[in-house]
Amino acid sequence: MTNRGLNTLIILLVFIGVIVHFIPLSSQERMINSISDDGYLMMTIARNMALGNGMSVSNGEIPTNGTQPLATGLWAVGYWLFDGDKIKGIAWVILLQFVLATLSALLIWQGGKRLLQPSPDAGIIAGFAAAIWYASPILAGHTMNGLETALYTLCIILAAMLFSFSKTSWPMRYWLGFGVLLGLCFWARNDATFFIFAVCIIHLLSGPFDLTTFKKRFVQVLVMGSTSVVVALPWLINNVLNFGNIMPISGQSESLLAEFGDNLHFIPVILTEYVFVFLPVPQVIGSQFIVKLLCVIVLFILPILLLIQQLSPQIRRLSLSILIYTVCLIGFYGLFFGAANFLARYFFPTTPFFVLLWASLIVISWRYLQQRLPLIIPVATVLFIGIIVGLHARSYLFTKQSGGYHQYLGGFSRHFQFVEWVRDNASETTWVGAWQSGTIGYFHDYTINLDGKTNPEALEARREKRIPEYMIQKEIKYFLDWAAFVVWKEKPVLKDNFSVIVEDKSKNLVVFQRNVN
Repeated sequence: MTNRGLNTLIILLVFIGVIVHFIPLSSQERMINSISDDGYLMMTIARNMALGNGMSVSNGEIPTNGTQPLATGLWAVGYWLFDGDKIKGIAWVILLQFVLATLSALLIWQGGKRLLQPSPDAGIIAGFAAAIWYASPILAGHTMNGLETALYTLCIILAAMLFSFSKTSWPMRYWLGFGVLLGLCFWARNDATFFIFAVCIIHLLSGPFDLTTFKKRFVQVLVMGSTSVVVALPWLINNVLNFGNIMPISGQSESLLAEFGDNLHFIPVILTEYVFVFLPVPQVIGSQFIVKLLCVIVLFILPILLLIQQLSPQIRRLSLSILIYTVCLIGFYGLFFGAANFLARYFFPTTPFFVLLWASLIVISWRYLQQRLPLIIPVATVLFIGIIVGLHARSYLFTKQSGGYHQYLGGFSRHFQFVEWVRDNASETTWVGAWQSGTIGYFHDYTINLDGKTNPEALEARREKRIPEYMIQKEIKYFLDWAAFVVWKEKPVLKDNFSVIVEDKSKNLVVFQRNVN
């Protein structure tokens, strides 16, 4: 394919990406269904901040730190501008996510072009990488779910690209500024700690190793690392003083029932999907041992093949820092953390760097085929675009037909049936409780979160195994959640104080009502 053909393909991919990111704004129904349940948790906190209630949930009555503060603050600006209007607030978040995703794609393009110079294909490879990242049916949804992922990824791209071009000869004020950027990465999501660790290690160990130069690098690492800690300190102090732990309660809740190594076997398939950018691995295949093993082999070989190449110092610094960052993520989320349903989200910030590698291989392959089998290129291009459009169309049609579902552990689980039931059966000031409380709590202010992601009281009750007693204490009139929660009717305290009034498996809905004394 000629450069003209590749440029046309890039433009087409960008066009697809823009449409995909704007589709949620085409109707109010699609807009509210584009946000994940946990996205609504974050947006509820943002709205309370805008209304002067601080970081809180449950009509502003329960303080929380179960969020990522930088994105929550940006979301709060929109709610402040629109006086807390919930629908306009959703539109604001969707538009911000579009801007963040677009800026990320531009950074991949411009940063990648500089990294790959003086290659004559630098611009094409970087443009193709940015465009497929922007339009990918596997990746795009992570920048559109109401969570911090789009902002965090933008911060990581910016920091990683700047670091790849950093030099020991930089004046100290540059390292101070870079430390501020690393601190902002932490405010975007606290697992940026692993990225900060990676860049500090790589910079420290970048040669030469004569005493004077090593000492200079050590001081630079100390400055940027310490500065990042100072920037992060207000959030850390808030967590410790007001909630008793350096980790936000959302992370504590998600890891509460984690077993060592439980998540590890999910990660190879997720990362392999990210390596190949646009081809999802069906769950029925991805769950097979042989497929997971093949994915492990691919993930083991790729970095070796990359690092044995004659790479520029900039590409080598970037590759090694992202490799260490990814290994740290695998160690933490694979061995010690829970919330397997969020693994794809946690690893998403690595994708901009995978697409640069993938795009390089694709452009090289197309150059080869252009000279030897030119007739294959148009067929491959049509097939490539067809897969991308087809996967986006399938997702769009499924969401439209299902009335709005959110992905969970490879399946789909609806949340708006909860909102609809509360709207039709409870007054605005009736207290309701839910384990999956994000969507309900956004549309019904008097909602008590029970899994502890945003409710420190519930998290403590979970630790002490007294959630039923907590529900009684908080005067919850209705408890509603997925149909599987019907087994809670056997819990002694609930059995004596609540009755099941709705059990609808077709809607995946169960409702408990407090008994009238």
